[in-house]
Amino acid sequence: MIHALTPRLSWSALLGALALLAVPTLALASPQLQCTFDVNSETHHTKHDLASDPYTVAAVPIGNRFRFKAIVLSSAQSGATSGVESVNLYVYYNTRRQPMVMQHVQYLQPVALRNPAPDALTGRVALYSPLLGKELQYHCALAEVAP
Repeated sequence: MIHALTPRLSWSALLGALALLAVPTLALASPQLQCTFDVNSETHHTKHDLASDPYTVAAVPIGNRFRFKAIVLSSAQSGATSGVESVNLYVYYNTRRQPMVMQHVQYLQPVALRNPAPDALTGRVALYSPLLGKELQYHCALAEVAP
């Protein structure tokens, strides 16, 4: 009598292999803050990714008179697996000595959207410089973007 040699797989190994085949390999989307600024008839666009250390985020110049800093903190630091814990926006006016804070806004646990309107997070904001009354308009949205 001849017996055919067949490899035996355990049910758990077979189910594990099938589970790996069933899960598509998708790149995870990550939140990104997208902002648009209008000042002195010029338009500026900025993009801000998640930050792990808020003290390392630099302010970016907007025109000659303003600066903008966006700190997008990950909620992974507070125990959650993904998402945004907070978004802090700072607008500065450049004086001769140093930048002066004009506005600080904080959004707690905002939700990133797949195709947000350009002003989905902040609405449309208008600020005026303290000396010459120059206008800065901006709006921001928190979007999910693929890597």
